Amino acid sequence: MQELIIKNVKTAEYKEINMNKIFDPENEHQKSFEFENSAVSSPYATGGKLFVTFYTLMPGKTNYPYHYHSGMEEVYYIVNGTGTLKTPTGDKAVVEGDIIVFPANPNGAHQLTNTSSDPLIYIDIDSNASPEVVFYPDKGDFRIITATTQKNFSLENEVKYLRNE
Repeated sequence: MQELIIKNVKTAEYKEINMNKIFDPENEHQKSFEFENSAVSSPYATGGKLFVTFYTLMPGKTNYPYHYHSGMEEVYYIVNGTGTLKTPTGDKAVVEGDIIVFPANPNGAHQLTNTSSDPLIYIDIDSNASPEVVFYPDKGDFRIITATTQKNFSLENEVKYLRNE
């Protein structure tokens, strides 16, 4: 049975995540995908239905490549700071107190960058969808995520449905 969780965004223990070092050790890209986060709740760990994570983006840092989810809805609440949110309709300024709801479709494509000189702190709340397919419209790629696996694919390398049958 799932337990009650109480965690404070200001006193939580954060871990540093540098996606550049993990996914691109040869430095072949332009943006700096680095953040600190603190997991509050995960269906994989708690048996619940939500992912809840605190994030801190330092100045000039971006959270993830521009993407949208196919099954998982996502909500950001900006706790502190300002930044720029890339969306399908253009860049939007976000400020402390904003809540952003991303639908699970191309209209929910997003990427958050801290364009200020202060830390940007936000809470990310996601519904659980497993397996999940995440699309990266700028790259033409997609990512399949399950509780135990994450794999990336290119939309250009489609195979025939009945191949090798």
